[in-house]
Amino acid sequence: MEKMRERFWTLNKPQAQLIDLVREAVRICKLPNWWHPDSGGPDYIYQSMVGQRQWWYRSWDHTVATLLSEIQMAVEQRNPAMALGGVMAFADVRETFGATKQAEYLLRLAQSIRHDLAVRLCRVHLSAKSALSGDNNFLCQAAWMMAGGVSPVTETILPVSVAECVELLDEARERWKNPQPIPRWCCDGVHSAGDDPRFMGMLPEMWAVCKAFQHYGRVDPSDEWLPEFRCYDGLVIEGDDRAAGRV
Repeated sequence: MEKMRERFWTLNKPQAQLIDLVREAVRICKLPNWWHPDSGGPDYIYQSMVGQRQWWYRSWDHTVATLLSEIQMAVEQRNPAMALGGVMAFADVRETFGATKQAEYLLRLAQSIRHDLAVRLCRVHLSAKSALSGDNNFLCQAAWMMAGGVSPVTETILPVSVAECVELLDEARERWKNPQPIPRWCCDGVHSAGDDPRFMGMLPEMWAVCKAFQHYGRVDPSDEWLPEFRCYDGLVIEGDDRAAGRV
């Protein structure tokens, strides 16, 4: 993302070359995504779900001062779930405390403990604060890392050759001769227009995907989503639902 920030204003110009845009897309897609064990993402996703629920069920005064103190304590205690959940809980405070103020606070915290990666994440956010005013992904990652979260691919940047970009463009041009509609299962209504939320990545849908895998032994959009795949009991996270008093 730092590299994207450096190149953004060049890539954003009308005269930008298509192959340069493709190169950046390929560079990003070469890295393992959030769901791959090699990225550290599964731990991040799990901690974020647990932390969000811990903040939902706990009693607190919903003031900024309390939340800032709790996030700092979670970082000091190396509790990534509470740190992540605390950043997500900014949406529930009584006072106005927008994403820029959140980033500035986390930047100061990262600087105070000399956590270089978290500092860089906060600075990426602040460098594009108008575009990221409603996005806390960088801030959640910064909090997770300060509290002990590790991503093995954080510093990894893979090379991209001109040849592979040209090949990808040729394939795209060939497919564009007979364009096909976007599959309905790709259109979740959150990340894109549509009305099929099965794969949007939110906790209830993720639970249903896991149940579908248990039932069918695979995850295939063509399989029928049965009523029993849905969960209506509060989505207890087995083994780590301390916030609701269940362990």
